[in-house]
Amino acid sequence: MKNIFLALIAILAFTACSSDDDSSNNIPTPDSINQTEWKHEESNRGYYIYFSVGNDMRISHPFYDVGSEEFHNEDIFGDFTYDKPNVTLNFYGQCSNSGFVFSSCNVTGTINGTTLTINDNGTDYTFENMYPNE
Repeated sequence: MKNIFLALIAILAFTACSSDDDSSNNIPTPDSINQTEWKHEESNRGYYIYFSVGNDMRISHPFYDVGSEEFHNEDIFGDFTYDKPNVTLNFYGQCSNSGFVFSSCNVTGTINGTTLTINDNGTDYTFENMYPNE
């Protein structure tokens, strides 16, 4: 009887701990995205968006170099506005070149918890906050 009682306590304790783990999926949408990093992976290559202080940002995306026949990451800079949960991204420079992740230098998205979703001409790109608890 004592073993059954201890087993029940262990099951209840394990269940209580596992329900705490489920709550980590319910991280609220941030009030600010300054100094955050977001990642999207596609074809085993990473795309990274870095929101800096103020409204500066950049995206680091894979670029295929025909000369070296290799991929390397290339940074495209820009600015952003964030009106929770909506984000507008405006990229400068080489954003219109072939190989850039989006079809336009200006895209919009929404943030829900730790997920940034950018819809570009009917394609959803999902970025995850790399450090959601910071």
